[in-house]
Amino acid sequence: MGRAGKWVILALVGGVVSTLCDHLHATSGVLWYPRPVLWSQAWWVLPLFFGATLLTVGTADLGRRALGLPPVAEPSWREVAGDLLAFVTAYIWTSFGHTQPTMLALLMVGFWVALMARRPRWVWIVSLLSAVLGSLFEAVLSWADGFHYHHPDLLGVPRWLPVLYLYVGLLSVSLRAKLFPTSE
Repeated sequence: MGRAGKWVILALVGGVVSTLCDHLHATSGVLWYPRPVLWSQAWWVLPLFFGATLLTVGTADLGRRALGLPPVAEPSWREVAGDLLAFVTAYIWTSFGHTQPTMLALLMVGFWVALMARRPRWVWIVSLLSAVLGSLFEAVLSWADGFHYHHPDLLGVPRWLPVLYLYVGLLSVSLRAKLFPTSE
């Protein structure tokens, strides 16, 4: 499959998986949309996740290249599946554990640190940047009345949200390394 085909498949799969996970947030009391259209979500949720997938995976390697650091080894499909499972599991935890935000955040950080134990330092930085930028984007989107969290306690978002974005950063690096190795 060519490079363009990989990007299309990535956007489709990332958009659908993220929309399914967001549906759990919309139906389990985590957040609500002022103008839901389909499946308790706004019309723009699926296209937003398509774009977010492309953006996060597309930029996952920029910092490493800018710093002249070596790439991560191309992961196996099993390793990518593990990182995807970690992301989906973290999303599900936030759907059903959101009433205990501090405990949820601490557990999620603990598992993330365990996943990151053998990753290069720059992958940690990508994950931390994802946590900050993703949370700020959601805070702005909430402020603009796109959706609202039922229990925001950090700039209009829950305190566990940055931790969920740590998993986004990790998964974006894995997907980038697997689908678009530096030799391409």
